Formats: sequence, structure tokens, C-alpha cells
Amino acid sequence: MKTLALIIAIIGCVITIAFTIFPIGNLTVFPAFITIICGFILLKLSEQDGTSTKLPKILIGIAFIGALISMSRSVLTTDAIEKDVQFEQREENSEQEAVKDLEDLEDLEDLDGL
Repeated sequence: MKTLALIIAIIGCVITIAFTIFPIGNLTVFPAFITIICGFILLKLSEQDGTSTKLPKILIGIAFIGALISMSRSVLTTDAIEKDVQFEQREENSEQEAVKDLEDLEDLEDLDGL
């Protein structure tokens, strides 16, 4: 049981760190909570056995910090789509130039026909 909890906690911690580094959003919270739960189980089992509780505490701390960073990033970051005014201005200018070119071509055709 202790080995299984340790393996799951370490894998969850690695996934939490990876998901915290990459902008995946709230997906980081799930492995962090699994790591925290397995870390507490590992902590209780280590206390009962009388072995060192340093590793479970480190794993719980890293998972907690990863979850905190992920949640604060999702709260503080806003995804907004802004209107591209420069692109629309260029598009309007391009349309006006195209109309002007067509009018010039029509004027040239009229002159050629005379």
C-alpha cells in the first residue's frame, strides 16, 4: 500500500509540475489533488511505521504549490478577443484601391474605344 501510494504520488507530482509549466489551464488541479491525497496516505503510513516523513511532506508541498499556481493563473488571466482595427483599415484601403484600379481600367477602355 505504501509503495503504491508513493508511486502514484510521485507520478502525480511530475504530471502536476509538467502541467503547471505548460498553459493547460485547470487540468493541473486534478493530478495535484490526487498527489495531495496519496501524499497524506503516505504520510500517515510513514508515521505509523516510524519512518521518515520528509518525502510525503515534499510531495504534498509541491502538489499544493502547483495547484495554487494553476488556480491563480486561471483566475488572473483573462482570455479576450480584441477587434483588429489595423487589419480592417488595411482591408478597406485595399478595397478602395481595387475599385480605383477598376475605374482606371474602364477609363482606359473608353479611351481605346474612341
